[in-house]
Amino acid sequence: MEGLKAKTTRGLFWSLLDSFGVYFIKFGFSIIIARTLSPDDYGLMGMILIFIAMGQVLTQSGFPAALVQKKDVTANDYYTTFWFTVLAGVAVWIILFFSAGAIARFFDRPLLTAVTRVAALGIVINALGSVHVAILTRDLNFKRQTWLNLIGTVVSGITGLTMALRGYAVWALVFQTLAGNLIYIAGLWITCKWRPLFIFDPGSFRSIFSFSYKILLQGIMDVIFTKAYFPLIGKMYAVLQLGYYTNASRFHELFIKQSSVSITRVIFPAFSSVQDDRERFNKNYLSSFNMLAMIMFAGTVLLIICSRPFISLALTEKWLPAVPYLQLFFTEGFFFPMLIFNQNILLSAGRSGLSLKIDLIRKAVILLSIIIVWRRGIEALITGQVAATAIALAISSLAVVKYQGLKLNDIGGQMIKLIIITAACLLINYGLIELFPMNDLPELVVKCTLIPLSFWLLARLFHLTALKDLRKLVAEIKSRFMK
Repeated sequence: MEGLKAKTTRGLFWSLLDSFGVYFIKFGFSIIIARTLSPDDYGLMGMILIFIAMGQVLTQSGFPAALVQKKDVTANDYYTTFWFTVLAGVAVWIILFFSAGAIARFFDRPLLTAVTRVAALGIVINALGSVHVAILTRDLNFKRQTWLNLIGTVVSGITGLTMALRGYAVWALVFQTLAGNLIYIAGLWITCKWRPLFIFDPGSFRSIFSFSYKILLQGIMDVIFTKAYFPLIGKMYAVLQLGYYTNASRFHELFIKQSSVSITRVIFPAFSSVQDDRERFNKNYLSSFNMLAMIMFAGTVLLIICSRPFISLALTEKWLPAVPYLQLFFTEGFFFPMLIFNQNILLSAGRSGLSLKIDLIRKAVILLSIIIVWRRGIEALITGQVAATAIALAISSLAVVKYQGLKLNDIGGQMIKLIIITAACLLINYGLIELFPMNDLPELVVKCTLIPLSFWLLARLFHLTALKDLRKLVAEIKSRFMK
């Protein structure tokens, strides 16, 4: 039998390859498509984003995550989850189909009726593969998911780009998403041996729902309090402004949120399997948290300082008004990945209720910020969201320290060093590099060279243990991959 460490290392490699391979492909297609389409097209998609996201959450209802966490999963658990998610997906699509007209009237955009009805089909498509993904995740088999995701992303990008170049406007974005989902789910069915039987076990449903309902509530609140910005901005501001916000949010999803998912989807099942071994659990937690924090701090600094020259070069000057939104979104990279990591740690330890409470606090802060600053512009709204994430990270870290018997200094010591290193890198950028006027390309090259080098040198100077742990992890991944 392959050991947990080996499976986790291999799973992490494929999960990261999945994310960054998909990043590279999506990134390339996103640039070309954004150059072709207008901010108005992205604004139209932003108007219906909350409805599609809510439909996805209601369809899944936390059942796939419950299958991953549950120690002893039966065949009936899989069958029951499959039929529930599929039927829920169909029900949600029907609701959105008949609600599409009201959505279009609310935003005074008749085209949204057809767009909503077609885009919502993705909810049903994704439901068909929820159990397959859960099975592969339980086995830490991310290699298959990686290849399928890469293929789906290529097909998705080609579809969107072809339709954009042929003048299909917002429909290019709609069918780009649908094509990728369809290919990915089809690949799961072709390559995965599991097939559903016509079985729905009420006992299995109750057992899974006892865990999943907390994840469902957390997901619903996450959609309401993070996606509510889209209809709010769409109603209060010009569709052009929503277009800038939507595309900035897409890059935020791509670089910050997806990188978090790629790591935590490996961590969750891996830590769940050792939840009864506290010493081992805590040792792995500290090492993983510190490495994640170091990687994300370095990456976030680079994303923030390179936003303006990158947007100017890649998306053309028509997208420059999105730069302030993008930079504010990227600051969440200092907090969001570690928050998601901590919440998955609490879930792995069987403390889903505590994870839900922390998320409630975050949503409450988001709601308070919306109430206070909604009249002060889009940048103020983003700032409130980032502040809520920072507060939730602090609370979640204290919770993990308390309930797992750790010392606060084990986390706080490195975080203080990372803050100092980050501040120094920002000082080098704004106090040195930007003093010399440069064209966009030379500026981008200088920043992408000098800032990572500075971060690495400072990390060595401060003797970050995460740097040593990261080198060991990379060496282990390399040795296992080369076998």
